[in-house]
Amino acid sequence: MNASIRKAVECELGGVQLAPFAVMAALSAVLLVSGHLQDAGIVGAFAVMWSIGFVLYAIGEKLPIWRDYVGGGLIMAFVGTAVMVHFGWIGPDDRAFLAESVVGNRFLYFLLVALVAGSILSVDRETLLQSVLGLVPVMLCGIAGAAGTGILIGLVFQIEPARIVTHYVLPVMGGGNGAGAIPMAEIYTDVTGDNAATYYGFAISILTIANMMAILMASALNRIGDRFPSLTGNGKLSRRPDAREIPRHGTEPEPDTGPAPGSEPNILGAIFFSVAMLLLSMLLYTLMPQIHLFAWVVVIFVALNLANVLPASLVQALGTMNEWGLKAFIVLVLVAVGAMTDLNELLSALTFENFVIAGVIVLGATLGTALSARVFSFYPVEAAIAAGLCMANRGGSGDLEVLGASRRMALFPYAQISSRIGGGIVLFLAGYLFRILL
Repeated sequence: MNASIRKAVECELGGVQLAPFAVMAALSAVLLVSGHLQDAGIVGAFAVMWSIGFVLYAIGEKLPIWRDYVGGGLIMAFVGTAVMVHFGWIGPDDRAFLAESVVGNRFLYFLLVALVAGSILSVDRETLLQSVLGLVPVMLCGIAGAAGTGILIGLVFQIEPARIVTHYVLPVMGGGNGAGAIPMAEIYTDVTGDNAATYYGFAISILTIANMMAILMASALNRIGDRFPSLTGNGKLSRRPDAREIPRHGTEPEPDTGPAPGSEPNILGAIFFSVAMLLLSMLLYTLMPQIHLFAWVVVIFVALNLANVLPASLVQALGTMNEWGLKAFIVLVLVAVGAMTDLNELLSALTFENFVIAGVIVLGATLGTALSARVFSFYPVEAAIAAGLCMANRGGSGDLEVLGASRRMALFPYAQISSRIGGGIVLFLAGYLFRILL
């Protein structure tokens, strides 16, 4: 009997132990239905959003087509919450309360700083230096190619170039969801004053379409490489005979030898450091508002990475925060944003017109990177995959899907640069372009 009880207690839902989760979910449901949710403050809000978010996350991770092509559990948490609001299962007052608990009080800003920190600092210094010298110019050519073809196809559908760039190109090339579309929506609302959820709902729809197109394009590039061998290095990016490829850190399991002595992760220090960097970014933004807050965040962490001044224990702790923060708190963000989203507006973005535009933008990113590859001594097929398609997908999971479809998993380190550093560049550009174009 005790063994059965223990087994039931240890059962998990989406990586969370089911017993404490079920108790929390049941109690938060009672508060929500009885109309007393707001009496519990931010704790009650988090309990409800975790309850909704992790159930939807688990469902999204189990549906094969949704998991592989739409975005998995995180996007299900967002869309599912919007559905609940649409059908009145979450009332207007509770909807506003949930959104305010994460977005309105700037708690979201802290989460995003920690997320960007973990992403950028996880790229080792030598890799980052190589990317700045070689891969970043190719990524910029990919962004230019995406913008150029996007504007051209936009003219066909009579959409203004400014809207194409701000609502299509930037979300597609922004490095994914957590460190791309979500902070971009915050930049949008800071600049325009409009609802961030409205922009996010449209942006994530376009990004989801683009991710599908990027996977198809990756498969096509693999076939092009087979047909024209001179265009590909068969997984090797650089054409220089003396080039040393970046090791594939993170793609294969390594033996767990434990942390090095004196380098154990200090989560409390990582939290304080993230808060300090957020305050520094806010101060710099106040002094120089021409550069947006999240652009300053990117600049600070890239500079810290290149300067190599942070202790290994702090970098490791920030990476750990990134991992559990993405799971525990980004779900909250997506539930909150889903609560702010009009389902009808979200569905209206899934049109034939947007499928064509997103596909042409992905094609432009592919052409921009492939055509500029030889200038920087890269193979065109590998450059198009690593610097083009791995910017035009949904981030980490999208990178794996693109590399799997192209059969070039050796490009994983470069894909991470595109998603993380490239996404940071796009956030930097968004701070300027939103002000100029909107």
